[in-house]
Amino acid sequence: MSRKPIAMIFNGVWSQYAVATAPKYRDLIDLVYVHDLAAVDWSDYRGVIVPFQTDHAALAAHRDRLYGFLAAGGRVAVFGDAHHWIDAEWADRPVDNHWWTRQPDSPPVVTLDFDHPLFAGLTPRQAGWHHHGVYLRLPVGARVLQRSREDEVVCWTTNEYGGELLAGTQDPIVEHGVQQIRHLDHFVDQLVLWLGGERPSPARLTVDESAYGVPFPRRTRATADACQPNRA
Repeated sequence: MSRKPIAMIFNGVWSQYAVATAPKYRDLIDLVYVHDLAAVDWSDYRGVIVPFQTDHAALAAHRDRLYGFLAAGGRVAVFGDAHHWIDAEWADRPVDNHWWTRQPDSPPVVTLDFDHPLFAGLTPRQAGWHHHGVYLRLPVGARVLQRSREDEVVCWTTNEYGGELLAGTQDPIVEHGVQQIRHLDHFVDQLVLWLGGERPSPARLTVDESAYGVPFPRRTRATADACQPNRA
């Protein structure tokens, strides 16, 4: 039985791996390979993260087990186009990666419902950044949590399946793993707390080089400057 409260679906994306193996999250998140889901004992976990860049077509083969986890009272947070297995319709939208250079205090996602525990204590900038699509149709009884500047649905949640299913079109795990957006500790920490019931260390995310099995290349000043992530 896992002693970690959260399962993260994994299909080899390195940014997903970077988050789950980071010192601040590694005792709270299990990586669960998407093609091994039939062998998972879902009762081990309190929550499941389905991160952006998941193979949702492969995940759809295990739809009944995920909904069984929800029926038992679990929580599932889904990011990305999951139309293969959830009852909702997604539509792609252009990604605005430059809002922070134009209006750093006005992200393209407007958070409407700070009463939901996922957003508790966050600022609008911590809770909203770029998004990859919108939802055109939601399940019956769904509650909208976030909308875009164009008033389209970016994040919603429902308790119709027993537990709570939350779906969003932002990409917190991937962006946190690549450290492209440098304030995502706030959002991901809150996500982990909401799903698993335990708050991570307040320290910023760091990459555990020993988790990769190969030595990291030494970074010169020139390569560090070239790879400097934005400060959105």
